[in-house]
Amino acid sequence: MNFPSKVTVASLTRLHFVEVNSSTDGELKLGGIEGRLLNTISRTLGFRVEIVTPEDRKFGQLGPDGNWTGVIGMIQRGEGDFAMNFLAITEQRASVVDFSTVYTVDDTTFVIGKPSLIPAAFAYLYPFQPSLWASFAVLLFLMPLVFIMLLDLKLSYVSLFLQLFGSVLTQALSIKNNSIKSRILLTSWIICVYVISLCYSALLLSFLSIPLQREQVRNFLELLNAVGKGRMKAWVFPGAVVESFLLGSEQVHLKFLGESIKKNAWYSHDLKVGFHQSIINEHSAKIGPRVALKILFGSEESTEIISEDSLVSWNIALALNKNFCCKKKLDQVLSRIRSAGLFEKFVKDETLKVLFQVSTKASETDGKMQIHVKDLFGAILFLLIGYILSFLSLLGEILYSRHGNKFKTDCFFKSDRK
Repeated sequence: MNFPSKVTVASLTRLHFVEVNSSTDGELKLGGIEGRLLNTISRTLGFRVEIVTPEDRKFGQLGPDGNWTGVIGMIQRGEGDFAMNFLAITEQRASVVDFSTVYTVDDTTFVIGKPSLIPAAFAYLYPFQPSLWASFAVLLFLMPLVFIMLLDLKLSYVSLFLQLFGSVLTQALSIKNNSIKSRILLTSWIICVYVISLCYSALLLSFLSIPLQREQVRNFLELLNAVGKGRMKAWVFPGAVVESFLLGSEQVHLKFLGESIKKNAWYSHDLKVGFHQSIINEHSAKIGPRVALKILFGSEESTEIISEDSLVSWNIALALNKNFCCKKKLDQVLSRIRSAGLFEKFVKDETLKVLFQVSTKASETDGKMQIHVKDLFGAILFLLIGYILSFLSLLGEILYSRHGNKFKTDCFFKSDRK
């Protein structure tokens, strides 16, 4: 049987994937990865292409009424001969449409915005974890008591505390006690604070040299935890097979992610709006095919990061109408295209095109780094706190001196009268 002279193809037209333009003579000019694939097939088999698009702009999902949506629904109803849009082969879809031979294999991953920088104002607190800071504070408050009890010193707690705190800042101790017990205790304390001081200084220098970023979500387990805590959103294409996979999963955490997507309607028709405006940020991820994500977000200038983790791998093929006449001839052409590596070439060509577009729009930087007031805010804040405490101490001494002298004078006159 001869291949039909005209074939109706159901597809969602998307930039870089299926691009449709009309030439002056009325013929369609196909571009993008799958557009070029379709163009190669049509030229080889000698047929004209008519592109039809579903009104719901979905790939294809089984609805609650038992009918299929999107391009799969169009093929089921006979509104197209075959469909293409990185369609994954699933058992559920295979019950209503036929599939051609596989022309590529792709996995599902997610892309997320790069984490924002941690403010440098309090960089002095970053070298140690809060638990370590708390432990060191407890140690600093307890050590004066240990010194007083073991060495029987005649110093006040405040005076001894200030001396031990000064030793942390590499100041000398003035504790006069030459006993062996005193030497052992002082030596162990000096070694302890010296090691802590060196570790803090080394870590602080590294933190000040390299800008710190907030914790990044790297895999699906961390994404699930973030979604469960309400810190993240996970967007998918409407009608994408990954949503059905998540909802039908026997694993509780994956099913929870699918239910969260469905409940909150985290659907987006476009992977990326232009190159500067996107729903993707550090609190919002997009789940989709790795090939598609690499094309749009794989450049070095991109402000997004593609996870190396994979949720599931899919065989990608064309969805054919059950009554399509020439599946065997179509499979032969697809097998030759795959063997020749043409589809991979289409992917690389489109990736280079996107990289070129991004590089021409990337802003130029002079590479000069300047220190701003906000970078020194932490040091300035500590300095102000020190000045305030010093002023309060001075004020307290002045008030104590005045009232103390007056109290002593009153006591002297009273005793003299007696």
